[in-house]
Amino acid sequence: MKDGLKVRRSLAFKLILSVFSAIAGIFIVIFLYNYSVTRQTMIKSLDAIASNLTESTVNKVDRILFGMARIPENLAAVIEHSTYTDRELKQLLKLVVEVNPEIYGSAIAFEPFFEGRKEKFYSFYAYRESDTVVVTTLGNDSYDYFLMDWYQIPREKGEPCWTEPYFDEGGGNIIMSTYSVPLYYQRGDERKFAGILTIDISINWLRDMVDSIHVFETGFGFLVSQNGTFVTHPVEELIMNASIFSLAEEYDMPMFRELGRKMIHRESGFSTSTYENFFNHKKSWIAYEPVPSNGWSLAVVFPVDELMADANKLNLEIILLGSAGLVVIFLVILLISRSITRPLRKLTLAAESFAVGDFNVTLPEITSGDEIGRLTNSFSYMQKTLAETIGNLTDTSEQLRISNEKLEDYSKTLELKVEERTAELVAKNTELDSALHTLKAAQAQLVQSEKMASLGQLTAGIAHEIKNPLNFINNFAELSTDLARELKEELEKLKEQLEEKDVEYLMEIISDLESNSRKIHDHGKRADSIIRGMLLHSRGKSGEKQPIDLNALLEEYVNLSYHGMRANDAAFNIKIESSYDPAVGMAEVVPQDLSRVFLNIINNACQATIEKKKEGKDSYFPLLSVSTRRAADTIEIRIRDNGKGIPPEIMDKIFNPFFTTKAAGSGTGLGLSISFDIVVQEHGGELKVDSKPGEYTEFIIRIPAGKQE
Repeated sequence: MKDGLKVRRSLAFKLILSVFSAIAGIFIVIFLYNYSVTRQTMIKSLDAIASNLTESTVNKVDRILFGMARIPENLAAVIEHSTYTDRELKQLLKLVVEVNPEIYGSAIAFEPFFEGRKEKFYSFYAYRESDTVVVTTLGNDSYDYFLMDWYQIPREKGEPCWTEPYFDEGGGNIIMSTYSVPLYYQRGDERKFAGILTIDISINWLRDMVDSIHVFETGFGFLVSQNGTFVTHPVEELIMNASIFSLAEEYDMPMFRELGRKMIHRESGFSTSTYENFFNHKKSWIAYEPVPSNGWSLAVVFPVDELMADANKLNLEIILLGSAGLVVIFLVILLISRSITRPLRKLTLAAESFAVGDFNVTLPEITSGDEIGRLTNSFSYMQKTLAETIGNLTDTSEQLRISNEKLEDYSKTLELKVEERTAELVAKNTELDSALHTLKAAQAQLVQSEKMASLGQLTAGIAHEIKNPLNFINNFAELSTDLARELKEELEKLKEQLEEKDVEYLMEIISDLESNSRKIHDHGKRADSIIRGMLLHSRGKSGEKQPIDLNALLEEYVNLSYHGMRANDAAFNIKIESSYDPAVGMAEVVPQDLSRVFLNIINNACQATIEKKKEGKDSYFPLLSVSTRRAADTIEIRIRDNGKGIPPEIMDKIFNPFFTTKAAGSGTGLGLSISFDIVVQEHGGELKVDSKPGEYTEFIIRIPAGKQE
């Protein structure tokens, strides 16, 4: 029966397969051509629809923004050429907000100590609160508008501009965007900068307008700022917290990153590169158009399955009709092939018996002179020849069978021996690896202990040797300062007896001596402080423990570090996330030492984010996370940043004294070493670090909790 199947497959099956495949191929080509033409037609039509939809929405937004921008520009021109009292300025701002429902607030802010005023801050702000317009003043130590973008950028550029969206904490207390116009005043022939006049728009107003865009059932629109940050989006968590570039990186979508580049460069278009929309997990296309007034960009998401619904329905109908036609063609081909292969069936049945060794079977009589007749004669000759040959091979086959059985038994025995020996070698290798690992760990501990002991002795010796001459320098510098002051007083008494030039010359010399003595004294004190730090580190000396509110202490030094960084670099900014466990309560610690640990680690975290920000990643947002947690007998403090991270090759060196990765003159390398001693030796806790290069670094501090009062 197997040979019969082979005959049918070689003739009937191939005949059916070849003819049916050709016809099916023609159907497929027709279907693909129809699908391609239909799809291109749909895309052309959709391109026009998408362009009209985005352009109409952008025009609507831009028309309102353009109209609102003219209000402060015209008002600034009026104020520059007139003089107004504070009451009149407040009334003007209030009137601007009352008659323009799209405007959330309007402010006028003047330069520090404007026109000889004693107050640094001189600003009024009118904004909406419920159904009324409230007028208040702006500016204090916690709301220094001179440092804010809406004041600084137009002041430096000398022209009006829209700001990036931001949360105006202490002002409007909402997410908004501000249009700022610089104010000038004429003083003689000179035109000087006086301040800034602004209007604010609420992002909620823009979101309502963009959310009104509906494309089929699940399509939607969103708005991004000039740097790609989401201004509006159906997913509220993304607004002001993510950008189109951060989403491209998070979901690994290069197409989305390219789309973001085009949007922030104010390009327009319709992208038919299909991607899975993370909002509703549907395959989607995107149309985008810039807003001329402020450089933002509007995008509209089109669901592909809803767009192509009609085309897919038509293609499905074509597939069903084509499938029915293929079934009919298959039946016709089958009937034709059966009529061709029927003469071969008799020969197939005889060949099946012949194939299992029955050479006495009688072959059918086929007298035709075609290929089948010649095949029958060949089978008859082969039948006689193979009957003789198989008889001779039977004996030889039996001998080979016996030899193969013996060979298989030997092979199985050899495999068992090899497996046993291999298992023994593996066990010994495992023992050796374990012993080597233990030996290396012990060796590393001994080397580290010896290094720290030697370094402590060396540090103490150097500090003591320097301490005595440094005391002489400090004492005589202070004495020289006093002598210079006394000499100046004596010279004041005698200046009437000397010439004026001589008095001035001597005064300059005395002032230089006094200044030099003071500098020697200041730098000597600084060196003395460094020496005390080295002695404290080498001796492991600790202060007295006292109960302290650990959460408050940590929060204080987070703020201290942040403001210190801001003082050194006005462009520095970082988002701080904190989670303080109220159960931590009061803890017995040395506050002046533990605060030093907090300050060292937080400063390092901020510096790591600054260095990563310099690499220029579009989607990077500096972040500092601080948290506390109380367990049964332990308090845990975690300080984490999303900066450059710590390379693995230096992870075991960061707590070594004098080890630093900072530039020369920027660090002593004692910060983390002293922090380690304070936490571990002084407080009996532990200090650990976890880091992934390029992503994050987290320091974990654990200290005994003590008794909770």
